[in-house]
Amino acid sequence: MFILKGVDQLTNAITKAKKIRPRVEFDRFGRYRVSGIRGGYYTVICRKDNRGVKAVACTCRGGEKGLVCYHAAAALSLHIGLARQRQTITV
Repeated sequence: MFILKGVDQLTNAITKAKKIRPRVEFDRFGRYRVSGIRGGYYTVICRKDNRGVKAVACTCRGGEKGLVCYHAAAALSLHIGLARQRQTITV
């Protein structure tokens, strides 16, 4: 798991995600399945705790070590889009 502090920490992961173009599947809001390079899927959890701290966790090896992986970057793009949609719907 890593704490999301800004887009700068995601730069390399975003670049890799753009190159690989993994498949991101919606499970439920905050939980996504992302395809790996060698097949299979990893689960990415995006959440905000009660203090407002944004955290992302991925079940891949790098994610389990707290590294920012391309799976997380790919899932975050969907998560952010869905979060914005939810904000405009709930007025």
